[in-house]
Amino acid sequence: MQSVHARAPVRIDLAGGTLDIWPLYLALGGVVTVNVALDLPVEARVTSRDDDAIHLRSEDLGREASYANLEALDAACAARACPLPLLSEAVRAVCPEGGLTLTTSATPPAGSGLGTSSALLAATTGALLAACDRPRPARELQPLAQDIETSLLQAPTGHQDYLPPLLGGCLAIGAGVGGLDVRPLPVDLGALAARLRLVYTGEPHESGLTNWGVVKGWLDGDPTTRSAFAALREHAFRTEEALRAGDLDAALDAILADGAERRRMAPGVTTPGIDALDAAVRDAGARGTKICGAGGGGCVLVVLEDTAGGSAVDRVLAEGPWEPLPVRLTAEGLRLES
Repeated sequence: MQSVHARAPVRIDLAGGTLDIWPLYLALGGVVTVNVALDLPVEARVTSRDDDAIHLRSEDLGREASYANLEALDAACAARACPLPLLSEAVRAVCPEGGLTLTTSATPPAGSGLGTSSALLAATTGALLAACDRPRPARELQPLAQDIETSLLQAPTGHQDYLPPLLGGCLAIGAGVGGLDVRPLPVDLGALAARLRLVYTGEPHESGLTNWGVVKGWLDGDPTTRSAFAALREHAFRTEEALRAGDLDAALDAILADGAERRRMAPGVTTPGIDALDAAVRDAGARGTKICGAGGGGCVLVVLEDTAGGSAVDRVLAEGPWEPLPVRLTAEGLRLES
C-alpha cells in the first residue's frame, strides 16, 4: 500500500437539483441537472501502517476511531458503534489489505447544502483505491460513492453531487433511460463567479430528510409537487441552453426561476432565516437568491444584477447574521498525489 493525498471541490447546484434522484428522472421522461465545481475543498490522506490496524480521523469534526483490523471495523459497523460512519463504510467498501490511517478534512460548514459529504466520499474512495494500487478513472467512482452514501442515509440520493468533485467545471448532467450523459459546458467561470455571492445561513440542513419529503410527494401523486418538478425540469433545460450559448443573464434568470419554484415545492425547503436573507439582499439591489441543495438551511446563492452592484450586497452580507463564503469556481476535479 502507498500513501495518497486526494483533494476535490464541492459543488453549487445551479438548476435541476432533486430531479437527479431515481426514479424521478425516469418518470419525468429525462432531465438535466446543471452545477459547477466550487473550490472549497475536501481532502483525504491515506497512509500505510506496519500493522493491521485501521485508524480514522476527521479533522473538521474533531473525531477519531481505531480498530485492530478490518474485521474489528466490520463488527463495530454492524453494531452501529462507529463514530465516523462515512469513513468506516468507505474503507469497508474498498477492503484494503493491511492497516492504514485515513485522515479527512472539509472546508465548507457542516450542513452547507454544497454536497460536502458526497465530495468527501468521492475523494476518500479515490484515495483508498489508489493507495491499494487499484485506481479507477474519476468518472467511475460516482456509482461507488453514491451507493455508500445511500446505504448510510437509508434515504434517496441523487447522482449530481459526486460529479463536480470528480470532474470539475460546469456540468450539464442528463439522466434518463440508459443512464447518465455528462456534458461539460463552455462557461467563463470567472464571469459567472463575479455575478454570484454564496452565504451560509448558520442553519445546517439534512438533505436526506428533505429529499425524501419531495420524493414521497411525487410518489403519492401530490399535484403541487408534480407541477413543481415539471417546472424545475424546464428551468434546468433553459439554464443549460443559455450557458451553452454564452447568455449569462438568461442563465441567471433560469437559475432564479428554479429557486423560486423550489421554495414553493414543499414545506421546509425555505426557512424564516432564508426568507430574511432574500429580502435583505433584494433591498440592496440583488437580482434574487436560490437555495443550495435540498434546502431547509445550509447555503444560499445570491445573484447580482451586474458586477457593479456587488458592493452594496456585500455590505449587507457583512453586517447580517450570515457567513459569506468565497465563490471560487474551478475547472479542476479530483486530484490524487502519491
